[in-house]
Amino acid sequence: MASAASPQSRALARAVLLRAAPLLVAGLAITFTSDHSARLGLLALGLLGAALAATLGFPALALPRDEPLRGLHAMLAALALATATVALLRLDAGLPFLLVIASGWAVLSGAVELVWGIRHRTRHALARDALVVGGATLALAVILAIVADSVSAVGFLGAYAVVVGVFLVIAALSLSWGASQKEHSPS
Repeated sequence: MASAASPQSRALARAVLLRAAPLLVAGLAITFTSDHSARLGLLALGLLGAALAATLGFPALALPRDEPLRGLHAMLAALALATATVALLRLDAGLPFLLVIASGWAVLSGAVELVWGIRHRTRHALARDALVVGGATLALAVILAIVADSVSAVGFLGAYAVVVGVFLVIAALSLSWGASQKEHSPS
């Protein structure tokens, strides 16, 4: 019979699951919307940024002060909020603006997460996951620098959101199950 994971691993898993939720919603919304205009891309990016700011920022406050993930999530929340504000204020700005805003967010967020993963790779259970998500986010920035039409840009944003969202769900479940397994393994 398996018991629940430790309170700290449950809090970490909850924080990661909360981060995955808006990514999955945004990705699915983009996937099942026929309009892939720059306006929809800015709206999706703005709403995703606002939701990420809330789901990263508030749970980060519930994490212990010495938890390294708290600082990462606070930084990512601030970047997401800034992106959301700019995107939602300029919905009619067009494709070049969408590409600049989305690429800028992806470069900054991806770099922050990648550096955090490298710095904590031997000390934190989520460091490898941060390396993958940071790399995927930087890859989104590169892809957005290459595409020249709104259908591709919005489509890649949606694909990124779904892939990273699913990855984060798996990471959260692995964290919960891994902690539960360690508690019951013989020493």
